[in-house]
Amino acid sequence: MNKKYIIKEKREERREKRQLLFVLCSLFFILFANVSTAQQIKVAIDTTSILIGEELKLTLSVEVDTIDLVVFPESKSLGLLEVIASYKIDTLRNKSKYILKKEYGLTQFDSGHYTIPQQKIIINSKIFITDSLLVEVRDVVVDTTKQKLFDIKPVIEVEKPSEGFPMWIAYVVIGLLLLGTLLYFLFFRKTKAEREEENKLAPFEEAIQHLAQLDSKGLLAANEYKKYYSELTDVLKKYLDEKVYDNALESTSDELIEQLELLRDSGKLPISKEAIAELNGVLKTSDLVKFAKSQPDEGTARVDRNTIEKMLHETKQAIPEPTEEELLLNEQYRIAQERKKKRKKVIYASVTGVALIILIVIGLGVKYGFSELKDEVFGHPTKELLEGKWIRSAYGDPAIVVTTPKVLKRVSNEQLEAMNTQSFGYGSMTGNFALVLNTTQIPETAQAALSQMNSDSEDEEEEQEIDLEQVNEMTLQRLAQQGATDLIVKQEEYSGNGLSGMKAFGSLNIKNPVTGGVQATNYEIITFQQGNALQQIIVFYQKDDNYAAKIVKKVMDSAELKKTEE
Repeated sequence: MNKKYIIKEKREERREKRQLLFVLCSLFFILFANVSTAQQIKVAIDTTSILIGEELKLTLSVEVDTIDLVVFPESKSLGLLEVIASYKIDTLRNKSKYILKKEYGLTQFDSGHYTIPQQKIIINSKIFITDSLLVEVRDVVVDTTKQKLFDIKPVIEVEKPSEGFPMWIAYVVIGLLLLGTLLYFLFFRKTKAEREEENKLAPFEEAIQHLAQLDSKGLLAANEYKKYYSELTDVLKKYLDEKVYDNALESTSDELIEQLELLRDSGKLPISKEAIAELNGVLKTSDLVKFAKSQPDEGTARVDRNTIEKMLHETKQAIPEPTEEELLLNEQYRIAQERKKKRKKVIYASVTGVALIILIVIGLGVKYGFSELKDEVFGHPTKELLEGKWIRSAYGDPAIVVTTPKVLKRVSNEQLEAMNTQSFGYGSMTGNFALVLNTTQIPETAQAALSQMNSDSEDEEEEQEIDLEQVNEMTLQRLAQQGATDLIVKQEEYSGNGLSGMKAFGSLNIKNPVTGGVQATNYEIITFQQGNALQQIIVFYQKDDNYAAKIVKKVMDSAELKKTEE
């Protein structure tokens, strides 16, 4: 019994050892997997401090399997650092894995402390985030013992550089040329029939010309009498159709002679009986040639030709000349008809042009937005600021470094001097966009008062903290004194780009001195403390102005406090 108990106890001990070994192996596997994932991505820079304009190399390295798909970030800038070079990926083989290295060349042309933000690397559709890195950009040290120093020159107005020929003007000109060409071919280009009508001779001159052309064809010499007589009689019939009576071309020879006799007897066409009789003989000969295949001699054909010409002259003389009143009425009628045609063409062309322009505008509006289209064609003040050339500079002492669409001008008056405040600004509170930077030195009396209030604190720092929220409230009170009404105020702590302070924002109404109306304006006030200096960034912009909102965000994201050198 004891032996069986001992054997059973040993079995239980071995089973517990196996379970413990299995748990330890599993834990080791999990820890190893986590370590491998954690070491899968590395980020490094070759230096943490560079001179202005010097290249800094950022390296991203990834250890992956040979079948993994890796996508490195591609951007023109990393934070506030400019990417001046993106080098090819370097691939190294480490047993069954690949080590991929991607290098970026970065630089900055203004001194300060900058943060390389976290970068996203995609591995097999999974996103991995790198650590952020801090970089210092230093000024170039100048030896003042060898380099001459000069006084600061005053601010001077300079002529705004030309921005070149606006491309939208070229697009408008090309569009108008294409539209004009289309309208010309649709409405104003003369058709072939219209050109022929303009160049057409008078009926009598045209008939004489056709006779001359008939003589030059040589149809009689070629024994083509049928064709000759057909064209000969058609010359006379066409003239009579235009000048004497309609349907002469469709009339038979007997109908034509009968109609001429009626016109002569009624006195409307005073021609002789002999002329009608001679014409009757020519028409009968023509009928015999065309229908009975008769062939007269060449001399008879020439006599018939002269008879037709004689009939043309006699008919022309018999047709009464129109009176001056008739000519005037005909001319007025012709001019009226031409004006009517031109008016129709202009109306059709205008309607077509306007319809095309409307369709183009609707198409562009649907694709790009009607508001953006209007601003692109007619311009918008804050849009031009947003898309213009921006300037990065430092203002005040200690300095606020900020990127702005325009250079800020120093504002100086007795009140600011009394408050020991340096102020730089652009625009006005009642305009489209305004920006103000203030740096106020805290008076020594105020510093002493703060020290006295905090004298009991054992952990007192050299720099006394100021209630930034109260500073914002005092600033808003000054705005109210300047005419701002209906202030909506919100306050919150602000941090960004290494800055920390208090932000007041909201909206207000202000009377516009130009229009006399009330203008709805948004504002943002960010207050910082740097040493014994109080610093503010204040912006104003009109409500519902998306371009101005983008300007404000870009300005705020670029702001940093330039630390004073100890």
